[in-house]
Amino acid sequence: MTELVGVTTTLDDPLQGLGFYGAQVCDVELWLTGVHLAVRWSEFDRCHFRQRTRPILNSAGAAAQGCFGNSPAVYRGCTFERVRFKTLGGFSTDRATFEDCTFLNCRWEGHFAYETQLLGCRFIGHVNGCVWGGESLATDGIAPRRNLISGNDFSRAMITDNVSWRRGFPLADQVWPTDYVPVPDR
Repeated sequence: MTELVGVTTTLDDPLQGLGFYGAQVCDVELWLTGVHLAVRWSEFDRCHFRQRTRPILNSAGAAAQGCFGNSPAVYRGCTFERVRFKTLGGFSTDRATFEDCTFLNCRWEGHFAYETQLLGCRFIGHVNGCVWGGESLATDGIAPRRNLISGNDFSRAMITDNVSWRRGFPLADQVWPTDYVPVPDR
């Protein structure tokens, strides 16, 4: 195991382990193909996260996966390109806050975002098969928390009918494609 400025990597996982714990990361390009990601209490500024278009299975049959917010983490001005956001077998956003980020041709498949905060982000490409929550779920006796979600631009996204806006997602505070009318889902 090697640790460098809050970044930990391990070689004993079938995927290359990549963990950020209390890290401050700026202007870095990270390829997520073949990585098992864990992020806790870290901040990223102007970073570029990329993944290959199709998931590649390693010799053990595992695809790149992990979490951008195991514990609260902040991403400012970052770009996420072709990242597969999927709760099982992909990357989840969990407790991450994204400020002025761009999601470029990412794959939203089976992704549930009940604790994710989005401020001034841009979504370009297909958005399919995901659930966005305006409020977290109550867990372990902890009351739900209102997520900060405002000023996001979905105008260049192709949003399918398989996307849900739940738990008070602030629909009026976002920019939508001209041919799309968001409907809240209970």
